[in-house]
Amino acid sequence: MRTRLAKSAMLLAGILLSGTLGYRLTERVPWWDAFYMTVLTLTTVGFNEISSLTRGGQFLTVFLLFGGLGVILLVATELGRSVIEGELREVLGQVRRSRMIESLSDHEIVCGWGRMGQAVVDELRRARRDVVVVEHKPEKVGRLRAAEIPVVHGDATSETTLRAAGISRARGLVSCLNDDAHNVYTVLTARSLNPKLFIVARAGEEGAETRLQRAGANRVVNPYQHGGARLAQLVVKPTVVDFLDFSMGAGKMPGLELEQVRLAPTSSLVGVTLAEADLRRRCGVGVVAVQRGPTLFPNPEPNLALHEGDVLVVLGVREHLEEFEAMFCAGGAQNEA
Repeated sequence: MRTRLAKSAMLLAGILLSGTLGYRLTERVPWWDAFYMTVLTLTTVGFNEISSLTRGGQFLTVFLLFGGLGVILLVATELGRSVIEGELREVLGQVRRSRMIESLSDHEIVCGWGRMGQAVVDELRRARRDVVVVEHKPEKVGRLRAAEIPVVHGDATSETTLRAAGISRARGLVSCLNDDAHNVYTVLTARSLNPKLFIVARAGEEGAETRLQRAGANRVVNPYQHGGARLAQLVVKPTVVDFLDFSMGAGKMPGLELEQVRLAPTSSLVGVTLAEADLRRRCGVGVVAVQRGPTLFPNPEPNLALHEGDVLVVLGVREHLEEFEAMFCAGGAQNEA
């Protein structure tokens, strides 16, 4: 479309230049008068000529009337088409994006696409999670759409915006706006719209963690505290940090991974001890922790019996984790956010 419009514009410019040069040579008039005569002829406004035309000028006028008028109509058509097609494309694109978001369920919503928000989205997509971003800056919305990442343009503290992001069907929400007050409002609104939502929020100032937890956040992260702690751990125990990064996939290389699953009532692991389950021999994964309600059992004993609702943290290569899920999750165990 842009190529057709550019060609039409160049053709019109060529007609204007040719007419101006033609009147200049045939009528011996100044350049501006020659251009003025060309415009009068092409637009057919009906004004009188600046002077009586010679035979050559009359032939040029006839040529411009038959040829130039068609070019003007062509340019006008291309301009109208570009406007209509652009608007139609935008409308159809908006409809397609809305339908795509409406079709999502158990997805994650990320509020704010700053540096931290981009890192969150990249990690969630790497984990093959469906993600919808809420962003209010038009330039960032354009970049997200160009990257084909579902996005809702609006204020994350607004109920309308969060509903458009499918919050009632979402599994989790990450609020990583730059302002603690906006994060609190976002968490409050999100919690009121979906009481079961798992919410993680960013805290910047001291004391913001408490306010965000009171607003309804399940987890609160202070990037400055976590960053400082990580720097210290890299100095004190770098091998441990490397192992954790490796198991969490931070190195972007295949290897050991940590995964978590919640045991549903129909899972064959319910009522079985870890020793009886013998998961390392059967599918090559190890249980490194079990969470039962608020209680965490790190490095659990082999005689620990598994209950309905327990969350197992298992370690293994991706192939073995998939085998574990096929054996025990298909019967009722399910991933948890």
